[in-house]
Formats: sequence, C-alpha cells, structure tokens
Amino acid sequence: MSKHSTIRRQLQQISKSDKCEGRAHHTRITHSTSREGAVTRSKKFKKRSFHGNRHRNSVPKNNVSTASATKLNTLESSDGLEYDFQELKGNRIIVIQTLLGVFSILSCPKCFATGLKLTEDSKEGLCSNFAIVCKCGFMAGFTSTPKENKKCSLNTLLVFGLRLMGRGFSAGMKLLCTLNLPYVCKKTFRIHELKLLEAVKYSCEENMKAASKEVQNLKKTTTRGVSVDGTWQRRDHMSLNGCVSVISIDTGKILDLEVMTQYCKMCEMNIKCDHECSNYKGSSGNMESVGAFRIFERSVMKRELQYTEYYRDGDSKAFLKVKDIYGEDIVTKLECIGHVQKRVGSRLRKLKKKPKDSAEKVN
Repeated sequence: MSKHSTIRRQLQQISKSDKCEGRAHHTRITHSTSREGAVTRSKKFKKRSFHGNRHRNSVPKNNVSTASATKLNTLESSDGLEYDFQELKGNRIIVIQTLLGVFSILSCPKCFATGLKLTEDSKEGLCSNFAIVCKCGFMAGFTSTPKENKKCSLNTLLVFGLRLMGRGFSAGMKLLCTLNLPYVCKKTFRIHELKLLEAVKYSCEENMKAASKEVQNLKKTTTRGVSVDGTWQRRDHMSLNGCVSVISIDTGKILDLEVMTQYCKMCEMNIKCDHECSNYKGSSGNMESVGAFRIFERSVMKRELQYTEYYRDGDSKAFLKVKDIYGEDIVTKLECIGHVQKRVGSRLRKLKKKPKDSAEKVN
C-alpha cells in the first residue's frame, strides 16, 4: 500500500507540474502576441473626423442657394421681426387708376367694409382736393400737396423752376400737357411770378447788406476797392436788357446791383395801370456807364461805403463818369490782371493767325 500511494503522489505532482508549465507557456504566447498587436496598432494612424476645409470660407447652413429654401428662410425670419423702411420724401407722380385700386381694398374705419371710393372735389393747378367716400356715409378729405397760406406750394415751385431755366407759361403748359398733368392758367402763372419777384428782390437785398457789413468789419474803414462789370441778355450790345454789378475785391461778394431795361410790355399794349416801367433810354453799350454811376451815387446812403478803387476790365468807359463822384479824383483807376491777360492772349492768338507779310507790316 505504501508503494502504490507513493506512486500516485508522484504522478499527481508530475501532472501538476505539466499544467503549470502549460499555463506559463500560454501566458508567454499571449504576452508576445499582445506586444506584436500593440506594435502593429501603433503603426496605424487614427482616423480624424472632417470639420470642413480651413482654407475655404464655410457657408452657413441657413444660406442655401435653392429658391425654395430661400423662401422658407424668409418666411421663418419674418415672424416677429421689424423692418427698417426708408423714409419717403419729396414728390411723386402717381396714376389716378393706381390710387383708385389702392383705396378700393382698404376698409372703412366706421363700418369696416371695403370698397372705398376716391373723388376729386376741386383742383388748383398741380394741387387737387380729394375725398374718400364710403357707402355708410363716412367721408374724409385731403390734398395732394401741402398748402401754405391756403396756396399750393407746388405751383409756385413749378413757376420758379421754369423761370430759372429762362422759360415761361407756354413751355410749362407744353410740359404738363405732355405728362397729362393739370396746369395753371396764365393769370395764376403771372401772380406766382410777381410773388417770386418780390421774394427774390428781398433776398437779394438782404444778402448784399450782409456783404457790405462784412466788408466794413474787415478793415474798419468805409473806403473799399470794387470791380465793376456789366452783362447783357444778348451779345453785340443789341440787347434791350442789361445788368451792372459791383463786386468787393476783399471778399468777392456782390455789394450792389443795377438791372436796366428799355422794354415795357404794359406800355406796348397801352395798358393804363400802375406798373414798373422801363428805367433806361439809350444805347445798349452805354448801359454799363449809367448803371455804374447809379451804384456809386447811392453807395454812401445804402451801403455806407465809398468805392475809391475802381478795378476796370479793360474796355469799360464807366470810370470817366464816376471818378469825381465823391470829390475831385478821389476814385482811382486800377486794371484787373485777369482781364489784361485775357486781352493780351486774344490779340497774340489773332496775330499768330495772320499771314507773315501782314505781321511784318505791323512790326
């Protein structure tokens, strides 16, 4: 029994040692394979997720180029948002049929029914008096343009614009008839002209007074140098209308103005009424001399200035009439450099165009 027991114990120990060696061998194999796998896995790069191209501006998802997506985005964004509309100013020309269609879809503030009608009660040139009428009896009136002192300002602006372009009633009527717009009558047009004339006279006088005050405060003296020049409505000194102006040498602003005319429409038509008739009789070339004399004569009374330095333009004969107006030889004559350059240059160009034989004779 003792031999058999010892043999069994030896066999059990051998089997146990074999099992331990197998486990150790297995662990060695697994460790080696894990190391090899780690090496192989370390050689592979990890795949990164795509976040867009950094060298290109990314387009937001809302800005889709399709038309349907754009419409849906506008509908979604319009809910609860306030748009900044541009404020409308000025005047517009609107067809009457367009206004009738707009007012027909509006609801009445009294009965809340649609179908309002637009009627024109009266019109004054470009200004119309409209009224909105409903079947329930509601009625409200308004004007197409604002009024000042019960007069339409748009008609005055029309006349003023035509006069700035040198046009009158006939040209304005042709323009308005072409645009299918109402026009003012000739009498109303003349009334607006007279009102504009008074406004222009007042504004001109105030500006010249301010210019004279500025000249007085500049050097604290009443003697100043001025440039006198005349202009005519037409060339060749055959015009019936002319104008003479006096300009300050120090500031370059107009100090006084004299408008002269030889024509009077009222006198030609034998209309006997109080009116401002023509203020000059004589040749057109002599207008500059007469106008300069009138301006120098009233300079002390109206402008509190003495124009003692007369800058002439080279061809003016007015100096002889004004040189003794404040006393003997008080007004001195000076030549304008710009006019001298202009005349010398024109004569040199004229001499250059002549043939050589005539130029030698001149020399």
